[in-house]
Amino acid sequence: MKRLVFTAALTTSLLACSEPAVSRLVILGTTDVHGHLLPYEYATDEPVQNSLAQVATLIDSVRRVEDHVVLVDSGDLLQGASLNEYQARVERDPVHPVIAAMNWLQYDAAALGNHEFNYGIDFLESALADAEFPFLAANIVVAGTDSLMLPPYTIVERGDYRIGIISFTTPGVLVWDRSNVEGRLSFQDIVEAGARWVPRMRDAGADIIVVAAHSGLGPGSSYGDVDGVPEENALARLAIEVPGIDVIFAGHTAEAIAGERVGGTLILQAGRHADHLAYAELTVRRTSEGVEVSADGGVIPTPGVLPHPVIVDRVSSAHDRTIAWLGEPIGTTPDRWSAESARREDTAIADLVAHVQAEVTGADLSAAAVFRTDVGFGPGPITRRDILGLYVYPNTLRAIRVSGAQVRSFLERSAAYYRGVEEETLINDSVPGYNFDILQGVDYALDLRRDLGDRVVDLQYRGIPVAASDSFVLALNNYRQTGGGGFSMLAGAPVVYSDETDIASRIIDYVSARDTLRSSDVFERNWELRPPEAVRRLREGSR
Repeated sequence: MKRLVFTAALTTSLLACSEPAVSRLVILGTTDVHGHLLPYEYATDEPVQNSLAQVATLIDSVRRVEDHVVLVDSGDLLQGASLNEYQARVERDPVHPVIAAMNWLQYDAAALGNHEFNYGIDFLESALADAEFPFLAANIVVAGTDSLMLPPYTIVERGDYRIGIISFTTPGVLVWDRSNVEGRLSFQDIVEAGARWVPRMRDAGADIIVVAAHSGLGPGSSYGDVDGVPEENALARLAIEVPGIDVIFAGHTAEAIAGERVGGTLILQAGRHADHLAYAELTVRRTSEGVEVSADGGVIPTPGVLPHPVIVDRVSSAHDRTIAWLGEPIGTTPDRWSAESARREDTAIADLVAHVQAEVTGADLSAAAVFRTDVGFGPGPITRRDILGLYVYPNTLRAIRVSGAQVRSFLERSAAYYRGVEEETLINDSVPGYNFDILQGVDYALDLRRDLGDRVVDLQYRGIPVAASDSFVLALNNYRQTGGGGFSMLAGAPVVYSDETDIASRIIDYVSARDTLRSSDVFERNWELRPPEAVRRLREGSR
């Protein structure tokens, strides 16, 4: 039997096969690439050690030593890096650079990620039209019908075997991008869709079943129990409840999974931002009773791998134009703005986002998260890169009517980013940093000496304690407005303002309208962490 030994820089093949009835297949998977085509971080203008160009080198190496290779992607391709923002907002290349790179790499199939819907269905369909491989979606139907948006599966042949590839997309799109899909698309339960389509793949002649899905292992959903929205992360349940799946390439949860087994199914995940390539090695035997499959696999990290020159050449024009666009000055400031401490203390850079949202909507309160803590700008010119590095998502602006009780519940949910002071580590790694929101317009403290759910203290609006029955208008992004990130207390709140202009553009317009931006223009010291010991530990680097 032949067995591959992978390293980050070298792929070799060791062959010892004496049984002609046995075949070997290698399935490769990427996920959550988010437009990271070259090893460059647009937000910081620095080289990095992850990119699809480096993954392409690994893919090419595998194909040189393997006879039968299948390549799939599990979604979140067309949003993320500033190159994608440029393509969506400024100037589209005849073929989207991500699709062009995937075409050259000869992907066999790809799933849709939830972020594929960020720029609207029309943009998505236009980008997919140039793909020379199928995008699949077995659980997305046209609203009000049983018609699928895309084919549910495809079957490819390698040697004597037929490999069925099926894809699913997390139903969370109905929460996070409701305004883009409502009335147009419905997202079905992943397991129910799998139970419907996997047997049909077998009936169509598939010997091997591979899932490439934009969903995590689960169980559960970051948005809690939202009526009509199925489970966000359902792939472990899929493996248990739908028999016959050989390999699952997961996505969405931004982790590298080197080969977990759930029942008889091998599950892999290639990390995020093209920092790994996932691989499954399949030994396949056809017997009188059918096809026997044994699978093993892992992930290969990209650091140390050289970018593939063909990918570099094919996307360099779009890359250079994106860099030029990002470098355009939009204003100037005499101050230093840094996000480094924005999740442990009140900062001007977080207040900039909240201030702009409140000014545009006229809201009483404004919620904002700092998506990255390694960004900042000034003193000196402010460029478009600075703002897009600060606000990396194409979220749009909403304002909703909320009660004082909802405000308190909102802040308690945000406080879940931290553990109690008695814990060895203060940061709760199960809560992403982008789900720690600060709230401008009220004064409050988060006391980490208190139990989770009872941490919000001294909550006041204009010097008066906030009562549960009080009413406020709250400005926030569309992701949070629909309850995204576990903020289910906001789902269903009356919307009083809605705008499809992305928030980053609003911030750019705000900065551009001023000769000089000063931190005093937006900064309001209105919240703190307690006790001071917790802040000191965080400042000294404790997690």
